[in-house]
Amino acid sequence: MSRELILPILIDGKYGFIDNEYKMAIKPKYNYVSSRFKEGYCIVTYIKKIRKNTKWVFGYIDHKGVTHFFLQLESANQFCEGLSKVRIDGKYGFFNVNLEQEIKPLYRAALNFNEELCGVRLNKKWGFINNKGEMVIDPIFSYVNNFYDERALIEIKNRYGYIDKSGKIIIDGDFIMGSDFSQNLASVRKENKWGYIDKNGNLVIDYSYDKAKSFKEDLAPVCIDNKWGYIDKSGKLVIDTKFDYACSFNEGLARVNIKKGHFSQGHWGFINKEGEMVIQPVFKSVSDFLEGYAQINESKNNYIDKSGKIIINGNTK
Repeated sequence: MSRELILPILIDGKYGFIDNEYKMAIKPKYNYVSSRFKEGYCIVTYIKKIRKNTKWVFGYIDHKGVTHFFLQLESANQFCEGLSKVRIDGKYGFFNVNLEQEIKPLYRAALNFNEELCGVRLNKKWGFINNKGEMVIDPIFSYVNNFYDERALIEIKNRYGYIDKSGKIIIDGDFIMGSDFSQNLASVRKENKWGYIDKNGNLVIDYSYDKAKSFKEDLAPVCIDNKWGYIDKSGKLVIDTKFDYACSFNEGLARVNIKKGHFSQGHWGFINKEGEMVIQPVFKSVSDFLEGYAQINESKNNYIDKSGKIIINGNTK
């Protein structure tokens, strides 16, 4: 195959792939695929009938269309930092990019790798392994998130704090809820309000928001009185709270929801960093932009580009 696969497409209940010329390169035949290619692979699955039973078969497809299926897999996840989480006999381990077992399936639950560490559950508690499968932070936590900016959100007795990569609790803020660090800030909740802390646990943006999400591209979505807008890293409101829901910026655009009527589910569009609506809110469901495309789910699984054009059946409209 001379052209490369770039995106999965859903037609009549089955998934295929279009190439970089938006032409159908692999006709729809898979029952499920992961949303995008990541680190060279996309997860593909099909249903295999064995006598009167059915079995989901998981495998990997590369940009050239070469597929590798593994009958022993009960699930498979996209690659993160060169490792793909797989489940075998009810336990999780990891494949490497050569699609060989790198870390034995030993864990009842596992996250994906980030910053060279991965949260795993062993004996009802969570700890962290490195990319060799060595337990480097003992499993003593009720739950963990992945490391971001060298901090990981952890739960102990229904309260949240943050550890560093040695496993030391570096921020013991007794938070009701918290988010992952991003751009060296994390949103945290005390009482009924959200604010932002730095990596040392210092409060840098006061508890002023009903809801608050992570900073991306120097802006963060915040909610006041059921309306969403955006603040900068000084806490200044730079895009007014006028949306019914708002998501973080990706590739210069942010997904926002606008409702028409009290019982409306609303429609999604995209704004730029000046708060201007650059793709009109006409979609019932849409993803953030990734590598120039956002996924929409109307009657079919398709994509728009940054001009708002829809890719359908290998063509742009």
